[in-house]
Amino acid sequence: MCDSPEYSERRPESKGCAVCAGKFGLIRYYSWRTPLCSRKCLDRFRARRERDRSWLFRCQAA
Repeated sequence: MCDSPEYSERRPESKGCAVCAGKFGLIRYYSWRTPLCSRKCLDRFRARRERDRSWLFRCQAA
């Protein structure tokens, strides 16, 4: 089951940052179980999540 292509597509490999695909340093940041390489990428990820959330609420209100 673990060797099936569906399983490998659902589980991303943590070889790099989820935002910039950069290498991890000594400190790895996480947000919602998403590995990030720096504080800058963490801030970018949170800002993107907030924009997505506000867009979703506008669609539900209409």
